[in-house]
Amino acid sequence: MRKIDDVERAIFAREGFRVRFVALDPKSKTFPEYAYRAMAPQRWRLSEWKAERLGAYVTFARSMTVLRGDGTPVRTDMRLGNLRDTYYEAEVARSVVAAEPAAGTPIPLGTDELAARRSTRRPKGRRDARTDADADTD
Repeated sequence: MRKIDDVERAIFAREGFRVRFVALDPKSKTFPEYAYRAMAPQRWRLSEWKAERLGAYVTFARSMTVLRGDGTPVRTDMRLGNLRDTYYEAEVARSVVAAEPAAGTPIPLGTDELAARRSTRRPKGRRDARTDADADTD
């Protein structure tokens, strides 16, 4: 038997999303180990995942809440892939906010960025050469 926190961490480590259990008996703080070693398929819905993988916890848990990446509870039956995407989106949002400069700070444009943009453009003469070659084959 494992502590509830250990089971919640094991589910997050294997499934890629967080859950919160409320024990049926407040005095009991232990749950069976999460026995699955691989992530459930992306196309499964939450209802399928609960029915398939949480059967062992029915007698131990009063309720279970699945959390989105931003920490809010999931209210609908969604696909696991979409749920996992919310964790990615939350992480990207945190990194973008952390990387943004303070308001009013000028952002310098380096010559390296301009050179990279120029190198991706096609040369003007190349377009004309292709059109002339196509005209000769007709």
